[in-house]
Formats: sequence, structure tokens, C-alpha cells
Amino acid sequence: MPEKLAELSLSRIIQGQEATAVVNRMHGKQLEASEDVIGYYGKFHARNILYVSAFETAEKAKANLMKMATKMARGTKVFAPPTYDRMGDQVGFKTSGMGFVHYFYRVDNVLIWWQVESEKARSTYQALRAFDFSVLKAKARHTQ
Repeated sequence: MPEKLAELSLSRIIQGQEATAVVNRMHGKQLEASEDVIGYYGKFHARNILYVSAFETAEKAKANLMKMATKMARGTKVFAPPTYDRMGDQVGFKTSGMGFVHYFYRVDNVLIWWQVESEKARSTYQALRAFDFSVLKAKARHTQ
């Protein structure tokens, strides 16, 4: 996990079964990620939250990303329909809801969701995009 995202410092991290339980509870079902990590950023760490889920393969991560985007595009009670940007040969999504900006995308087999206060969105997202998730990618593949 990044130690800093622009002006926000990592204040707490949860991982393993505790993180997986949080992610599954949010989705209302068990997901197929092999490794979940949640990082809380800033003084009020319940606000800016980075959810990272590593999957066995890039294809599974892509399928989960597209399933979320498609469901949100049809409309939800919590999130606005997402917009998207090309990121090289991939796509990243942005939405709003619950008073925050949310970015979600994948890097290889790692799915990333960043919930952030709107005034910190641009700078922190740029810092997040520069972070190398290769350690988590490798770890997820070796736990299979």
C-alpha cells in the first residue's frame, strides 16, 4: 500500500480475513479475490479509503471490474453512473456517491477502488496511479 497519496498519509491498514470480511460485507456476497487489503488515509481515516483486491488472474480481475461498472451504469441507490477514461490499453472508472469521489480500475490481476474527499481527488488519484502494485500482484499469484 502507498504510504502517502499526495497530502494524505496512510493511517491504518487491515488485511487478510478482516479485510476480506469488510469487502464481502460491502458487496453483500463473497467475492473471488485471493487477497484483500484496505488502507485508510488522513486524520479522519474513515473518509479516504483504498480497497485493493488481488485475483488469481488478470481475466478474473477484469471480469469483476466490468461487472461493477455495468451494474453501476444501470443505476444504483448509492452511486452515480460511472464515467470512464482510457488508461493505455485498459479503462478506469470514476463515480460519486456517499459524499465522495470514487475511482476504480485494475492493474493486471489487482482491482483498485479509491474513495476520497472531492477536494483531494485529483492529486491523490495521480499519486495512486503512479504506485507500483507488483508486490501484491506477485503475492496473490503465489498464494494459489
